[in-house]
Parts: sequence; structure tokens; C-alpha cells
Amino acid sequence: MPAKPIWTYIPPALIALNTLLVAENWYLRPQSAEGWFVVLLLLIGMTLALVLVSREPKEQAARRDAGGSVRSGIVTAGLILMISLGAKLAVALGAVHYGDIALRATMAIMGAFLAVTGNAIPKTLRPLGALHCDPAKHQVVQRLAGWIWALAGLAVAIAWLTLPINLAEATSFVLLPSAILVTVGQVVWLRRAKPSAL
Repeated sequence: MPAKPIWTYIPPALIALNTLLVAENWYLRPQSAEGWFVVLLLLIGMTLALVLVSREPKEQAARRDAGGSVRSGIVTAGLILMISLGAKLAVALGAVHYGDIALRATMAIMGAFLAVTGNAIPKTLRPLGALHCDPAKHQVVQRLAGWIWALAGLAVAIAWLTLPINLAEATSFVLLPSAILVTVGQVVWLRRAKPSAL
């Protein structure tokens, strides 16, 4: 049996670390028990998803694709939770005196996640037979969507790291819906465009 790559150990380690952080936060701030319980339920759901993906389906390629997607989602969510819970714990212990650090860190990570996702959008290819439109136009829309989400994600991350909270919220409120509208507009344009003959 070949050795498992380290990637397979990161999601369970993040789940375990987040569980410890929830327990410590719950102990220090029992008045927020409802919130800690919701986070604990989320961690249980992540654990169940990881267990279900680890089961052996019939096709090895399907297992790899599904497992990779779920593991990367767990790692992303686990990192966001870890930084948010760690910041809340640091505030509760008095190590950090800024109460908004957890919100800022979480939103900055979300912005970075959107930027990384935007970078990956143009790299996802669909088979030409599955397209119901011109492949060249499809690629243009994917590239535009990638640029939009990468730049919007970077702008959100920078806004939450540098601006006051009220300005960062306003910036996010303008950028993210605008990115969604432009992307949806491009998809509608693509769907209405007639496919060209190859």
C-alpha cells in the first residue's frame, strides 16, 4: 500500500485544531454558547463530509476528483475558522486588544479565496461537445470572469486589511454585487450568442 500524501492529513488536523479552539473559546466565553454550538455543528458536518469522501467508490478518478474538491473546501473553511476562532481566543485572553481583528481576518481571507478562485476560473475547461455556444466566446467570458473575481477578491482583502470597518463593509457591498452582476451579464450574453461554425 503506497504512502498517503500529506494533503490527506491537513483537513483532519484543521478540524481537530478548530474543535480545540471552539472548546477553549466556549470555556472562556460561555455566554456565547449558541454561536460555539453552531461552529461545532459545522465542524461535525465537515468531518462527516470527509469520512464520506474517504470511502471507496467504484471509479478511482471520480474518487480523486470528489475527494480533492471536498478536501480543498475543508481546508479553506478550516483556515477561515482557525483564524477567526484564534483571533477571538486572543481577544478573550487579552493578548490582542482589537475586538474587530477576527472580522477583519475572516473577510481578508474570504477576499483572498475569491482572488484564488478567480485565478482558477479561466483554467477550467469544458469539453467542446458540452458547450452550447461559441468556444472562443466561452473562453472570453471565462477569462473576464476570472479577472473580475481575482481583482474583486484582492480589493476586498486589501479593503478589510487597511480601511476602517464601515468603509470596508461599503467597499465589499459595492464590489461583490457588482462582480456578480457583470459575471451574470456576460453569461447571459454568452447564452444568447449564436454558436459559430467550426
